[in-house]
Amino acid sequence: MKNVSRFRLHLMVLVCGLMPLSLKAQETKSDTIKRVVVVEVDTVVKGVRPSVSPEKQVEVVQVVNQPARYSQNVFERGSLIVDGGIVYQSNLLPVMFAGEFGLGRRFGIEARTWYGNRTKNGTKYEDGFLGVGLNYHFINQKSDGKPSKLDSYLGAMYGKILDDSGSAFYLQTGARYFIFRNLGAFANLNVGVAGKRGANLSFGLSYRID
Repeated sequence: MKNVSRFRLHLMVLVCGLMPLSLKAQETKSDTIKRVVVVEVDTVVKGVRPSVSPEKQVEVVQVVNQPARYSQNVFERGSLIVDGGIVYQSNLLPVMFAGEFGLGRRFGIEARTWYGNRTKNGTKYEDGFLGVGLNYHFINQKSDGKPSKLDSYLGAMYGKILDDSGSAFYLQTGARYFIFRNLGAFANLNVGVAGKRGANLSFGLSYRID
């Protein structure tokens, strides 16, 4: 009996001694499982490949950052527009050329010239002009907020009359309408305010150089 009692006592001591170790092992095992789960979940999340490949991501960024050249206003800073046409007069139709460069979104500097001569019933008609001017451009937009194909402006021009009769100062207004991306039509009205010059109307084609 004494041996049995001693065995039971030793067994109880052994069990009591092993219980903390068992609990600690379980905690360690549980912690290990948790860590493994966390690592696996983190690995899965970080290892998920995006639905868009890196090449396509680069392409998307390039498309977004690319300047919207087709959605710009007709007249912008750095724009260069060349006009060619005729000047309507009662007895003469001079040929005219003009070029305008965008100093800013609203302002442009222009060089304009025209010349023509004609003899009718023994009378010679001649008119020529070479000058420079400054134009203010209105920002035209459609009702949906998109840029318009219309470029309207108001300005002034000063230059030399080519028949040696002096100089002239004009106030002018006009507009260009681009039927295509780079090609359009224009009309311009000049009103002479100095130099004994009257009014004239010019019209023709406009070409925008990108």
